[in-house]
Amino acid sequence: MKKKILIIGSNSFSAGSLIKILLKKNYKIIGISRSKLNDNRFLPYRKTNKNYIFRRLDINKDIKKIILIIKKNRPSHIINYASQSMVGESWINPVDWYRTNSYSMIKFLNEISKLKFNFKLIQISTPEMYGNIKKITSENENYNPTTPYAASRVTADHFLKLLYKQNKINYVLVRPSNVYGECQRLYRIVPRTIYSILKQRKLNLHGGGFSKRNYIHIDDVSEGIYKLMFKGKNGNCYHISSNRLISIREIVKKICKKMNYKFDDLVKISAARRGTDAYYFLSSAKIKKELKWKQKILIDEGIEKSIEWVKNNLRYFSKKDLSYIHKK
Repeated sequence: MKKKILIIGSNSFSAGSLIKILLKKNYKIIGISRSKLNDNRFLPYRKTNKNYIFRRLDINKDIKKIILIIKKNRPSHIINYASQSMVGESWINPVDWYRTNSYSMIKFLNEISKLKFNFKLIQISTPEMYGNIKKITSENENYNPTTPYAASRVTADHFLKLLYKQNKINYVLVRPSNVYGECQRLYRIVPRTIYSILKQRKLNLHGGGFSKRNYIHIDDVSEGIYKLMFKGKNGNCYHISSNRLISIREIVKKICKKMNYKFDDLVKISAARRGTDAYYFLSSAKIKKELKWKQKILIDEGIEKSIEWVKNNLRYFSKKDLSYIHKK
């Protein structure tokens, strides 16, 4: 009998990568998302795969229906990617971010803690809640969120700790660093840069792009999450990150060099986004030591994969509005 795995927020870029890995390993996947199933160009797997079932449900409106699906299918794992995830846009209407990431998430976690069968929750979180820390950051760092998005994510993480201490849930918390890769939406910096070069359009670089991050290919993150599903210690948090700190500006310059395009012809410098943290440097020592995970796709290879993907789908992208659209 095939193991069933239920994924909330299955239409997200990050979830798509894990679904691809799980389907290759012949798991049966139940995907739940509030938006309709993605176009094939943004899916790294075949949505017609017989082992994949999709249900369009909203965690803000349909928790009862989601719980019924969980009770019916009794998955071995629930993997939760659901969130309002855009950082800069969270300043515009922060109530929407708190509604999803705090209020609705607490309701959902509380409901699944009442389930009468054994499962393991993999809760996908964010390093944004650490704030701007100019040092290598481990999993026990204190929270210091600097944006509505980051602050809205803290409550659910802390609530999980409380449930675990009362023996009501088994979970692993995962905080990946900044991800990129094929099938990522084009409003994100790596595909947006590639698309802007191919279309010879200006790229708006907020604050000059000097913020530094640990960029990591999404498939490396998903391989880490797969290991954590079975070997991650209950009640523990794990970082998944590259070893290299690189600025957004350096990323854009690297793409320009690979595509033979002048950086100065591409970028338009604008004011920094409000509350932007200048520095994240996550330590992945814990997952490396306990689970023998390691990064396999280095930044140059990952960028080349993304360039090829955008080029192959350029005709389709040119016909669409690919900017971020906020959904309540």
